[in-house]
Amino acid sequence: MNVQYETLIYRLESLGLNFMAAGLESFLSETHRQDQTLVNVIADLIEIEYIPRKERSTKSRLKLSGMPVLKRLEDFDRLWLKGGITERQFEELSSLSFLERKENIIFMGPSGLGKTHLMLALGHKACLDGFTSYYTTCIDLIENLVKARENKRLKRKLMWLRKPHLLLVDEVGYETLSPEQANLFFQVVNTRYENGSMIITTNKAFGRWSEIMSDEAVASATLDRLLHHAHILSLKGDSYRMKDRLKAGILDFN
Repeated sequence: MNVQYETLIYRLESLGLNFMAAGLESFLSETHRQDQTLVNVIADLIEIEYIPRKERSTKSRLKLSGMPVLKRLEDFDRLWLKGGITERQFEELSSLSFLERKENIIFMGPSGLGKTHLMLALGHKACLDGFTSYYTTCIDLIENLVKARENKRLKRKLMWLRKPHLLLVDEVGYETLSPEQANLFFQVVNTRYENGSMIITTNKAFGRWSEIMSDEAVASATLDRLLHHAHILSLKGDSYRMKDRLKAGILDFN
């Protein structure tokens, strides 16, 4: 029995089933398993490996996502908004079905309405559900692409940006792009077109994107691909960031 047990442990470890190997002795000592069917016993044994692996994978995805803070959908106060996202739309977003369809999400509106909160919350949920996410601000994205091109690694960088299931690009339009930078942004959108979802936050209406990108033709081409399979949510209301301060009576506009 000892030889069989040691052989079993060795083979589990050889297969990379380390959690199962570590928990096998305790698992076998549980007497109630005598009353279980073989299928249930095997299922319980597999859970010993599956659960920690899944948790470890989730932690890795979150760590590699680049998301600066943890935000959750359940913490977003939709009642504070004065329009732009219905309950049905919120539930649809929460289902992450747009990821399966490789559709984009555009959160529009002035600062302080929770666009970044929603973006990060969806990125977090995607990681929990087994998808990969990557977050960047628009200006950081452009700076990294410029460096990649200078080092003759632009193609490699674009292929890397194509890999995540969900690419989160924050603060598009907060700074005007030069024609060169606008072309790089277009290449990102073009690379991901029908290959993976993007979530973008912007404070500029699409009619002003030619100003943002300093080139009407590039802006038009970018929007053509970005909006082809997209859900556009234009948030309305007072500053979301002021909500708690107003409730606490810290701000007085009288």
